[in-house]
Amino acid sequence: MAVDVRMPRFSDDMEEGAVSRWLKQVGDRVEKGEPIVEVETDKVIVEVEAAADGVLAEILAQEQEIVPVDGILCRIVSVEEAAVTKSALAGSAAPTSAEPPGESLAAPLAKMQPQPVAAPSNVVPLIQPAADGSAGQPLITPLARRIAQQLGIDLSSVRGSGIGGKIIKTDLQGHISAVQSAPQEASDLSGGAHPAPAGRAEPARTAVPLPAANYEEVPQSPLRRTVARRMTESKAGIPHFYMTAEVDTTEMLALRDQINAQANGRRITVNDQMIKAVALTLERVPEVNAAYLNDTVRRYGEVHIGFAVSIDAGLVTPVVRDCHLKSMGRIATEAAGLIDRAKSRKLRPDDLDGGTFTISNMGMFDVVAFSAIINPPQVGILAIPRPVERPVAVDGRVVVRSRLQVTLSSDHRAIDGVTAAAFLKAFKDVVENPVNLML
Repeated sequence: MAVDVRMPRFSDDMEEGAVSRWLKQVGDRVEKGEPIVEVETDKVIVEVEAAADGVLAEILAQEQEIVPVDGILCRIVSVEEAAVTKSALAGSAAPTSAEPPGESLAAPLAKMQPQPVAAPSNVVPLIQPAADGSAGQPLITPLARRIAQQLGIDLSSVRGSGIGGKIIKTDLQGHISAVQSAPQEASDLSGGAHPAPAGRAEPARTAVPLPAANYEEVPQSPLRRTVARRMTESKAGIPHFYMTAEVDTTEMLALRDQINAQANGRRITVNDQMIKAVALTLERVPEVNAAYLNDTVRRYGEVHIGFAVSIDAGLVTPVVRDCHLKSMGRIATEAAGLIDRAKSRKLRPDDLDGGTFTISNMGMFDVVAFSAIINPPQVGILAIPRPVERPVAVDGRVVVRSRLQVTLSSDHRAIDGVTAAAFLKAFKDVVENPVNLML
Protein backbone atom coordinates (compact mmCIF):
# COMPACT_ATOMS: atom_id res chain seq x y z
CA MET A 1 0.00 0.00 0.00
CA ALA A 2 1.40 3.38 -1.01
CA VAL A 3 2.08 6.01 1.68
CA ASP A 4 2.01 9.71 0.77
CA VAL A 5 4.54 12.08 2.33
CA ARG A 6 2.89 15.50 2.68
CA MET A 7 4.07 19.05 3.30
CA PRO A 8 3.99 19.44 7.11
CA ARG A 9 2.79 22.56 8.94
CA PHE A 10 5.76 23.81 10.96
CA SER A 11 4.05 26.90 12.40
CA ASP A 12 0.53 28.20 12.89
CA ASP A 13 0.85 30.81 10.15
CA MET A 14 2.56 28.55 7.58
CA GLU A 15 0.58 28.20 4.35
CA GLU A 16 3.12 26.73 1.92
CA GLY A 17 6.69 25.58 1.54
CA ALA A 18 9.25 25.14 -1.22
CA VAL A 19 11.14 21.95 -2.01
CA SER A 20 14.77 22.91 -1.44
CA ARG A 21 16.64 19.66 -2.12
CA TRP A 22 15.79 15.97 -2.49
CA LEU A 23 18.01 13.77 -0.33
CA LYS A 24 16.66 10.56 -1.92
CA GLN A 25 15.75 9.69 -5.51
CA VAL A 26 13.12 7.47 -7.09
CA GLY A 27 14.00 3.81 -6.52
CA ASP A 28 16.01 4.44 -3.31
CA ARG A 29 15.29 2.36 -0.21
CA VAL A 30 14.13 4.50 2.74
CA GLU A 31 13.46 3.84 6.40
CA LYS A 32 10.76 5.43 8.52
CA GLY A 33 12.11 8.56 10.18
CA GLU A 34 14.95 8.95 7.66
CA PRO A 35 15.28 12.45 6.12
CA ILE A 36 14.33 12.31 2.44
CA VAL A 37 13.82 15.94 1.43
CA GLU A 38 14.69 19.47 2.61
CA VAL A 39 11.78 21.92 2.66
CA GLU A 40 12.18 25.71 2.84
CA THR A 41 9.42 27.41 4.80
CA ASP A 42 8.88 31.12 5.33
CA LYS A 43 11.32 30.92 8.24
CA VAL A 44 13.67 27.93 8.10
CA ILE A 45 14.89 24.96 6.08
CA VAL A 46 13.61 21.73 7.64
CA GLU A 47 14.21 18.08 6.80
CA VAL A 48 11.08 16.04 6.12
CA GLU A 49 11.30 12.39 7.14
CA ALA A 50 9.98 9.25 5.48
CA ALA A 51 6.58 8.23 6.81
CA ALA A 52 7.19 4.50 6.31
CA ASP A 53 9.77 1.88 5.39
CA GLY A 54 9.95 1.02 1.71
CA VAL A 55 11.03 2.40 -1.65
CA LEU A 56 10.64 5.97 -2.90
CA ALA A 57 8.32 5.23 -5.81
CA GLU A 58 7.35 8.67 -7.05
CA ILE A 59 8.43 12.30 -6.55
CA LEU A 60 5.46 14.63 -7.06
CA ALA A 61 7.12 17.97 -6.25
CA GLN A 62 10.33 19.03 -7.94
CA GLU A 63 13.07 21.16 -6.42
CA GLN A 64 12.11 24.86 -6.06
CA GLU A 65 8.44 23.97 -6.50
CA ILE A 66 5.98 25.62 -4.09
CA VAL A 67 3.72 23.13 -2.31
CA PRO A 68 0.78 24.06 -0.04
CA VAL A 69 0.56 22.66 3.46
CA ASP A 70 -0.69 19.04 3.29
CA GLY A 71 0.23 18.84 -0.41
CA ILE A 72 1.85 15.56 -1.51
CA LEU A 73 5.65 15.65 -1.83
CA CYS A 74 6.32 12.02 -2.74
CA ARG A 75 4.96 8.49 -2.49
CA ILE A 76 6.52 5.48 -0.75
CA VAL A 77 5.61 1.86 -1.47
CA SER A 78 6.65 -1.36 0.25
CA VAL A 79 9.68 -3.26 -1.01
CA GLU A 80 7.45 -6.11 -2.18
CA GLU A 81 5.13 -3.78 -4.10
CA ALA A 82 8.10 -2.05 -5.70
CA ALA A 83 9.49 -5.43 -6.82
CA VAL A 84 6.16 -6.46 -8.35
CA THR A 85 5.84 -3.14 -10.17
CA LYS A 86 9.38 -3.42 -11.50
CA SER A 87 8.74 -6.96 -12.73
CA ALA A 88 5.50 -5.93 -14.42
CA LEU A 89 7.21 -3.05 -16.17
CA ALA A 90 10.01 -5.31 -17.36
CA GLY A 91 7.48 -7.84 -18.70
CA SER A 92 5.48 -5.24 -20.58
CA ALA A 93 8.62 -3.89 -22.18
CA ALA A 94 9.54 -7.27 -23.75
CA PRO A 95 7.88 -8.31 -27.10
CA THR A 96 5.46 -11.27 -26.97
CA SER A 97 6.00 -14.44 -29.02
CA ALA A 98 2.62 -14.01 -30.71
CA GLU A 99 3.61 -10.67 -32.13
CA PRO A 100 6.75 -10.56 -34.25
CA PRO A 101 9.17 -7.74 -33.37
CA GLY A 102 8.79 -6.20 -36.77
CA GLU A 103 5.02 -5.86 -36.40
CA SER A 104 5.22 -4.51 -32.83
CA LEU A 105 7.48 -1.70 -33.98
CA ALA A 106 5.54 -0.88 -37.13
CA ALA A 107 3.06 1.51 -35.52
CA PRO A 108 5.65 3.54 -33.54
CA LEU A 109 7.88 3.80 -36.62
CA ALA A 110 4.96 4.97 -38.70
CA LYS A 111 4.35 7.77 -36.23
CA MET A 112 7.98 8.81 -36.56
CA GLN A 113 7.76 9.27 -40.34
CA PRO A 114 8.09 12.95 -41.36
CA GLN A 115 4.76 14.62 -41.99
CA PRO A 116 4.20 16.97 -44.91
CA VAL A 117 4.63 20.63 -44.02
CA ALA A 118 2.86 23.44 -45.83
CA ALA A 119 5.14 25.62 -47.87
CA PRO A 120 5.86 29.00 -46.20
CA SER A 121 4.15 32.06 -47.59
CA ASN A 122 6.24 34.71 -49.32
CA VAL A 123 4.43 37.41 -47.35
CA VAL A 124 5.03 37.53 -43.59
CA PRO A 125 1.92 38.72 -41.76
CA LEU A 126 2.34 41.80 -39.56
CA ILE A 127 -1.00 41.44 -37.81
CA GLN A 128 -2.32 38.21 -36.38
CA PRO A 129 -6.06 37.95 -37.17
CA ALA A 130 -8.47 37.60 -34.27
CA ALA A 131 -10.69 34.56 -33.80
CA ASP A 132 -13.68 36.33 -35.37
CA GLY A 133 -11.73 37.20 -38.51
CA SER A 134 -11.20 40.85 -37.59
CA ALA A 135 -7.81 42.46 -37.31
CA GLY A 136 -5.94 41.37 -34.22
CA GLN A 137 -2.86 42.60 -32.39
CA PRO A 138 0.62 42.74 -33.98
CA LEU A 139 3.00 39.91 -33.17
CA ILE A 140 5.59 41.70 -31.04
CA THR A 141 7.95 40.97 -28.18
CA PRO A 142 7.17 42.59 -24.77
CA LEU A 143 10.33 44.71 -24.96
CA ALA A 144 9.53 45.99 -28.45
CA ARG A 145 5.94 46.75 -27.42
CA ARG A 146 7.12 48.81 -24.46
CA ILE A 147 9.57 50.76 -26.65
CA ALA A 148 6.89 51.38 -29.26
CA GLN A 149 4.49 52.71 -26.63
CA GLN A 150 7.15 55.03 -25.20
CA LEU A 151 8.06 56.44 -28.62
CA GLY A 152 4.54 56.47 -30.07
CA ILE A 153 5.39 54.21 -33.04
CA ASP A 154 2.54 52.98 -35.26
CA LEU A 155 3.10 49.23 -35.32
CA SER A 156 1.03 48.74 -38.47
CA SER A 157 3.85 50.33 -40.47
CA VAL A 158 6.61 48.15 -38.99
CA ARG A 159 7.55 44.86 -40.63
CA GLY A 160 8.72 42.16 -38.23
CA SER A 161 11.80 40.05 -38.83
CA GLY A 162 11.31 37.63 -35.94
CA ILE A 163 9.80 34.17 -36.03
CA GLY A 164 6.38 34.24 -37.64
CA GLY A 165 6.80 37.92 -38.49
CA LYS A 166 7.13 38.98 -34.86
CA ILE A 167 8.36 42.54 -34.36
CA ILE A 168 11.56 42.75 -32.33
CA LYS A 169 13.67 45.62 -30.99
CA THR A 170 15.94 45.84 -34.06
CA ASP A 171 12.88 46.25 -36.31
CA LEU A 172 11.94 49.40 -34.39
CA GLN A 173 15.49 50.73 -34.72
CA GLY A 174 15.39 50.18 -38.49
CA HIS A 175 11.96 51.80 -38.71
CA ILE A 176 13.15 54.90 -36.82
CA SER A 177 16.22 55.21 -39.03
CA ALA A 178 14.09 54.92 -42.19
CA VAL A 179 11.66 57.59 -40.98
CA GLN A 180 14.45 59.98 -40.05
CA SER A 181 16.21 59.57 -43.43
CA ALA A 182 13.02 60.05 -45.50
CA PRO A 183 12.49 63.54 -47.08
CA GLN A 184 10.26 65.87 -45.07
CA GLU A 185 6.83 66.12 -46.70
CA ALA A 186 3.75 68.16 -45.86
CA SER A 187 0.28 66.76 -46.53
CA ASP A 188 -2.69 68.80 -47.77
CA LEU A 189 -6.34 68.22 -46.88
CA SER A 190 -6.91 65.99 -49.91
CA GLY A 191 -4.32 63.54 -48.69
CA GLY A 192 -1.68 64.49 -51.29
CA ALA A 193 1.86 65.44 -50.34
CA HIS A 194 4.17 68.22 -51.52
CA PRO A 195 7.65 69.37 -50.53
CA ALA A 196 8.09 71.99 -47.86
CA PRO A 197 8.03 75.61 -49.17
CA ALA A 198 11.26 76.78 -50.74
CA GLY A 199 13.46 78.98 -48.61
CA ARG A 200 12.24 77.48 -45.33
CA ALA A 201 15.03 75.89 -43.40
CA GLU A 202 14.44 72.24 -42.69
CA PRO A 203 15.03 71.39 -39.01
CA ALA A 204 17.95 69.14 -38.22
CA ARG A 205 17.04 65.55 -37.49
CA THR A 206 18.52 63.85 -34.47
CA ALA A 207 18.41 60.17 -33.63
CA VAL A 208 15.81 59.14 -31.08
CA PRO A 209 17.60 56.98 -28.50
CA LEU A 210 15.88 53.78 -27.54
CA PRO A 211 15.42 53.32 -23.80
CA ALA A 212 17.84 51.00 -22.08
CA ALA A 213 16.53 47.57 -21.15
CA ASN A 214 19.32 46.38 -18.87
CA TYR A 215 17.61 44.76 -15.87
CA GLU A 216 17.37 41.50 -14.00
CA GLU A 217 14.25 39.89 -12.57
CA VAL A 218 15.06 38.03 -9.36
CA PRO A 219 12.46 35.55 -8.08
CA GLN A 220 11.63 35.97 -4.41
CA SER A 221 12.38 33.15 -2.00
CA PRO A 222 9.50 31.77 0.08
CA LEU A 223 10.94 33.62 3.07
CA ARG A 224 11.02 36.99 1.32
CA ARG A 225 7.53 36.46 -0.11
CA THR A 226 6.19 35.72 3.35
CA VAL A 227 7.99 38.69 4.91
CA ALA A 228 6.58 40.93 2.16
CA ARG A 229 3.06 39.60 2.72
CA ARG A 230 3.18 39.86 6.50
CA MET A 231 4.69 43.34 6.52
CA THR A 232 2.13 44.55 3.98
CA GLU A 233 -0.68 43.15 6.12
CA SER A 234 0.87 44.66 9.25
CA LYS A 235 1.36 48.13 7.80
CA ALA A 236 -2.05 48.21 6.13
CA GLY A 237 -4.04 46.60 8.95
CA ILE A 238 -2.38 47.87 12.14
CA PRO A 239 -2.71 51.56 13.12
CA HIS A 240 0.96 52.24 13.83
CA PHE A 241 2.13 55.24 15.80
CA TYR A 242 5.71 56.09 16.63
CA MET A 243 7.47 57.65 19.62
CA THR A 244 11.19 58.38 19.94
CA ALA A 245 13.32 58.89 23.03
CA GLU A 246 17.01 59.72 23.41
CA VAL A 247 18.93 57.56 25.84
CA ASP A 248 22.42 58.04 27.27
CA THR A 249 24.38 54.81 26.73
CA THR A 250 27.78 55.97 27.98
CA GLU A 251 27.70 54.00 31.23
CA MET A 252 26.12 50.95 29.60
CA LEU A 253 28.88 50.73 26.98
CA ALA A 254 31.53 51.21 29.65
CA LEU A 255 30.01 48.31 31.59
CA ARG A 256 30.11 46.13 28.49
CA ASP A 257 33.80 46.92 27.93
CA GLN A 258 34.57 46.14 31.55
CA ILE A 259 32.77 42.77 31.41
CA ASN A 260 34.43 41.78 28.11
CA ALA A 261 37.87 42.70 29.43
CA GLN A 262 37.47 40.10 32.17
CA ALA A 263 35.42 37.52 30.27
CA ASN A 264 36.95 34.16 29.47
CA GLY A 265 34.05 32.93 27.35
CA ARG A 266 31.32 34.59 25.29
CA ARG A 267 31.65 38.36 24.96
CA ILE A 268 28.69 40.64 25.64
CA THR A 269 27.30 42.67 22.71
CA VAL A 270 25.11 45.74 22.66
CA ASN A 271 22.33 43.53 21.30
CA ASP A 272 22.57 41.33 24.41
CA GLN A 273 22.34 44.40 26.62
CA MET A 274 19.33 45.65 24.66
CA ILE A 275 17.50 42.32 25.02
CA LYS A 276 18.03 42.35 28.78
CA ALA A 277 17.05 46.04 29.06
CA VAL A 278 13.84 45.49 27.08
CA ALA A 279 12.97 42.45 29.19
CA LEU A 280 13.29 44.47 32.41
CA THR A 281 11.28 47.29 30.84
CA LEU A 282 8.44 44.95 29.88
CA GLU A 283 8.27 43.76 33.48
CA ARG A 284 7.69 47.37 34.52
CA VAL A 285 5.21 48.13 31.70
CA PRO A 286 3.47 44.79 31.01
CA GLU A 287 0.82 46.43 28.80
CA VAL A 288 3.37 46.41 25.95
CA ASN A 289 4.22 42.72 26.43
CA ALA A 290 1.05 41.70 24.64
CA ALA A 291 -0.67 40.54 21.46
CA TYR A 292 -3.81 41.78 19.71
CA LEU A 293 -6.02 38.81 18.79
CA ASN A 294 -9.64 38.96 17.60
CA ASP A 295 -10.45 42.29 19.26
CA THR A 296 -8.83 41.05 22.47
CA VAL A 297 -5.53 42.11 24.04
CA ARG A 298 -3.59 39.14 25.41
CA ARG A 299 -1.03 40.18 28.04
CA TYR A 300 1.75 37.68 28.67
CA GLY A 301 3.25 36.72 32.00
CA GLU A 302 6.56 35.63 30.44
CA VAL A 303 8.94 37.74 28.37
CA HIS A 304 10.12 36.08 25.16
CA ILE A 305 12.02 38.56 22.98
CA GLY A 306 12.55 38.11 19.26
CA PHE A 307 15.38 39.97 17.54
CA ALA A 308 15.65 40.53 13.82
CA VAL A 309 18.50 38.74 12.00
CA SER A 310 19.23 39.40 8.33
CA ILE A 311 20.20 36.41 6.18
CA ASP A 312 20.60 35.98 2.42
CA ALA A 313 17.06 34.66 1.98
CA GLY A 314 15.43 37.48 3.97
CA LEU A 315 14.74 38.39 7.59
CA VAL A 316 14.13 36.01 10.50
CA THR A 317 13.35 36.75 14.15
CA PRO A 318 14.65 34.03 16.50
CA VAL A 319 13.37 34.22 20.07
CA VAL A 320 15.24 34.23 23.38
CA ARG A 321 12.81 32.87 25.96
CA ASP A 322 12.29 33.99 29.56
CA CYS A 323 14.69 36.90 29.18
CA HIS A 324 13.44 38.48 32.41
CA LEU A 325 14.73 35.45 34.35
CA LYS A 326 18.12 35.02 32.65
CA SER A 327 21.44 36.73 33.25
CA MET A 328 22.99 38.83 30.53
CA GLY A 329 25.68 36.19 30.05
CA ARG A 330 23.06 33.48 29.50
CA ILE A 331 21.21 35.71 27.06
CA ALA A 332 24.48 36.35 25.18
CA THR A 333 25.16 32.61 24.83
CA GLU A 334 21.66 31.77 23.61
CA ALA A 335 21.47 34.75 21.23
CA ALA A 336 24.83 33.84 19.67
CA GLY A 337 23.63 30.27 19.10
CA LEU A 338 20.44 31.49 17.47
CA ILE A 339 22.39 33.84 15.19
CA ASP A 340 24.76 31.02 14.14
CA ARG A 341 21.82 28.73 13.33
CA ALA A 342 20.07 31.52 11.44
CA LYS A 343 23.12 32.20 9.25
CA SER A 344 23.47 28.50 8.44
CA ARG A 345 19.70 28.08 7.90
CA LYS A 346 19.51 25.53 10.73
CA LEU A 347 16.92 27.23 12.90
CA ARG A 348 14.26 24.96 14.33
CA PRO A 349 10.57 25.92 14.26
CA ASP A 350 10.54 26.38 18.04
CA ASP A 351 13.44 28.86 17.71
CA LEU A 352 11.06 31.24 15.96
CA ASP A 353 7.72 30.80 17.71
CA GLY A 354 6.31 32.33 20.88
CA GLY A 355 7.83 35.81 20.83
CA THR A 356 5.98 38.42 22.91
CA PHE A 357 7.99 41.47 21.78
CA THR A 358 10.58 42.21 19.09
CA ILE A 359 13.62 44.45 18.78
CA SER A 360 15.26 45.49 15.51
CA ASN A 361 18.90 46.44 16.09
CA MET A 362 20.67 48.30 13.27
CA GLY A 363 23.58 49.36 15.45
CA MET A 364 26.08 47.47 13.30
CA PHE A 365 25.26 49.80 10.39
CA ASP A 366 25.69 53.54 10.07
CA VAL A 367 22.04 54.21 10.90
CA VAL A 368 21.28 56.80 13.57
CA ALA A 369 17.45 56.65 13.57
CA PHE A 370 14.70 54.52 12.02
CA SER A 371 11.28 53.04 12.75
CA ALA A 372 10.26 49.41 12.38
CA ILE A 373 7.06 47.62 11.32
CA ILE A 374 5.25 45.63 14.01
CA ASN A 375 5.46 41.85 13.84
CA PRO A 376 1.82 40.76 14.34
CA PRO A 377 0.12 39.78 16.55
CA GLN A 378 2.58 41.58 18.84
CA VAL A 379 1.64 45.16 19.71
CA GLY A 380 5.08 46.78 19.66
CA ILE A 381 8.61 46.72 18.28
CA LEU A 382 11.63 48.78 19.34
CA ALA A 383 14.01 50.15 16.68
CA ILE A 384 17.59 50.46 17.97
CA PRO A 385 20.11 52.34 15.79
CA ARG A 386 23.81 53.04 16.35
CA PRO A 387 24.84 55.04 19.43
CA VAL A 388 26.43 58.35 18.49
CA GLU A 389 28.99 60.31 20.46
CA ARG A 390 28.21 64.02 20.55
CA PRO A 391 28.54 67.01 22.87
CA VAL A 392 25.70 67.45 25.36
CA ALA A 393 25.09 69.66 28.38
CA VAL A 394 25.42 67.83 31.72
CA ASP A 395 25.12 69.81 34.97
CA GLY A 396 25.91 73.06 33.18
CA ARG A 397 28.96 71.67 31.40
CA VAL A 398 29.40 70.53 27.79
CA VAL A 399 30.71 66.97 27.66
CA VAL A 400 30.89 64.24 25.01
CA ARG A 401 28.43 61.43 25.68
CA SER A 402 27.17 58.38 23.77
CA ARG A 403 23.53 58.94 22.85
CA LEU A 404 20.99 56.59 21.31
CA GLN A 405 17.67 57.47 19.65
CA VAL A 406 15.27 54.55 20.04
CA THR A 407 11.83 54.50 18.38
CA LEU A 408 8.91 52.47 19.66
CA SER A 409 6.32 51.44 17.05
CA SER A 410 2.99 50.75 18.77
CA ASP A 411 -0.35 49.25 17.79
CA HIS A 412 -2.86 51.97 18.72
CA ARG A 413 -5.60 49.36 19.15
CA ALA A 414 -3.81 48.03 22.25
CA ILE A 415 -1.43 50.81 23.33
CA ASP A 416 -2.10 54.53 23.74
CA GLY A 417 0.41 57.36 23.82
CA VAL A 418 0.71 57.42 27.61
CA THR A 419 1.60 53.72 27.74
CA ALA A 420 4.18 54.11 24.97
CA ALA A 421 5.74 57.06 26.79
CA ALA A 422 5.85 55.06 30.03
CA PHE A 423 7.66 52.25 28.23
CA LEU A 424 10.31 54.60 26.84
CA LYS A 425 10.77 56.29 30.22
CA ALA A 426 11.28 52.93 31.92
CA PHE A 427 13.68 51.81 29.17
CA LYS A 428 15.69 55.01 29.58
CA ASP A 429 15.93 54.43 33.34
CA VAL A 430 17.15 50.83 32.88
CA VAL A 431 19.80 51.72 30.29
CA GLU A 432 21.12 54.84 32.01
CA ASN A 433 21.52 52.89 35.27
CA PRO A 434 23.20 49.76 33.87
CA VAL A 435 23.53 48.12 37.27
CA ASN A 436 19.92 47.06 36.53
CA LEU A 437 21.25 44.81 33.78
CA MET A 438 23.33 42.84 36.29
CA LEU A 439 20.36 41.95 38.49
